[in-house]
Amino acid sequence: MKNSHCLLGTSGVAAAVLLYSLGAAVFAQDEPRRPLNPGLVPNTGQINTGAAPQPWSKSAEVDNIPAPAEAWAALVQPISRQPSAGGGATTTGTGGQQPPASGTINASSEPPPSGPIGSFGQTIPAKFSKRNDILDHLPTMAIPLPLTQEQRKQIYDAVMAEKSQPVVGADALELASELSPNQALNGMRPLPESVRSIDGVSRLYYIKAKDKVLLIEPNVRTVVGQITAS
Repeated sequence: MKNSHCLLGTSGVAAAVLLYSLGAAVFAQDEPRRPLNPGLVPNTGQINTGAAPQPWSKSAEVDNIPAPAEAWAALVQPISRQPSAGGGATTTGTGGQQPPASGTINASSEPPPSGPIGSFGQTIPAKFSKRNDILDHLPTMAIPLPLTQEQRKQIYDAVMAEKSQPVVGADALELASELSPNQALNGMRPLPESVRSIDGVSRLYYIKAKDKVLLIEPNVRTVVGQITAS
């Protein structure tokens, strides 16, 4: 008799589970079908927003990148190394002051301190310094190499004396441009031995254009210097 009660109890539990399962199944069938998330590509794990891809927006700052000559003139312009005592944040810049022919800063031509109190040369805010405003608009890879005019001429003459031919498409390259694989493999060469001792260029390569020499950082195949005949 005791076993009969156990059997009946077990059967009752099984029946209850079966009825619950059937009810859940009926309830699931009655629910409206939910569409798949349109942002998911099934069976791939990829996310698809469902919208056509849009091109990258072009920042207006790209149009404000200074020309190489303007950037170089700003870089070598004499600046004050003494902190300003304040008393008038005057605008300073390349206007009216020519960069030294050697491309180096001459202490005797150092301008007097200017700008907000405590600022000097490189730390004067761009709104008070045309020089710093120009340099602030340069991409890091486009900051001119600190070469003198004589050094630039030496590099240009040495490269142009090489028998290598101008590289296809090199004329369109600018500072901070990345070389194509073909340009890097077939056109990039070490600088001539005669100019590798110049500070700052020993590691660089070059490619030759029709009327300019482009200095290349080989690790990233990027133009970091541009030298013309003038």
